Amino acid sequence: MVTIDNLGFSYCSSQGTTNLFKGCSHTFSDGCIHAVIGHSGCGKTTLLYLLAGLLKSEEGCLMHGSIDLSKGPIERAIILQDFGLLPWKRVDENIALGLKVKGMDASLRTEKVESMMKEVGIDHLSTYYPSQLSGGEKQRCAIARAVIVQPKLLLMDEPFSALDAMNRESMQELLVSIQKKHAMTCIMVTHSIEEAAYLSDFIHVLTRGERGSVFLPPIKNSHPNGVERKEYRKSSEYFALCVKLRGLLEKEGER
Repeated sequence: MVTIDNLGFSYCSSQGTTNLFKGCSHTFSDGCIHAVIGHSGCGKTTLLYLLAGLLKSEEGCLMHGSIDLSKGPIERAIILQDFGLLPWKRVDENIALGLKVKGMDASLRTEKVESMMKEVGIDHLSTYYPSQLSGGEKQRCAIARAVIVQPKLLLMDEPFSALDAMNRESMQELLVSIQKKHAMTCIMVTHSIEEAAYLSDFIHVLTRGERGSVFLPPIKNSHPNGVERKEYRKSSEYFALCVKLRGLLEKEGER
């Protein structure tokens, strides 16, 4: 379980110091896809960077099980909104980066990269450079690079926002498949209510409170039994959840 306990984080601007988080506590259960939604400026991406260890909290602690995320080590990976691919490296070289940092033998590294490229459907693009890829292909490469290190925690910042509708749906299906196969805990920030309702097992609404941003109680997404994920997108349950989430955000926006 990922636990946020009494989190404190602030930033300074020309208008002074702003408490983005002050005494924020929350949990994310293991082995699920979690969507974090909320209005712009409430701290969604900052929270993701804190969980990734890219920013350091001022108060409280961030834990995954018994491991302090600010100290590690823990197998975690983050997929950035702009994919974060190195433009001077080929697809296979980008995917191999994490394994190379871990010191894996070159022959084993090559074997794992080839297997991962096949899993995400880009094995025919191994020698291409990022500039030669479409948005969907770049996203597949970014997912492969993150998943190949076998993270227990996968963090994603607006992973599909730059894609067209059809590519976005294809990538959503890929994420569900990969998360299930590799049994990862996924925490995804998204501005899309529809994406949160479709992809996630739990939806977490982050809202601005008097002292800083806090979470509303998580909403469990009850995908109907026996209904394939693609069909769920057409169901009354899916539309009802979208309406509920939109209502929550509208209510928070009026505060």
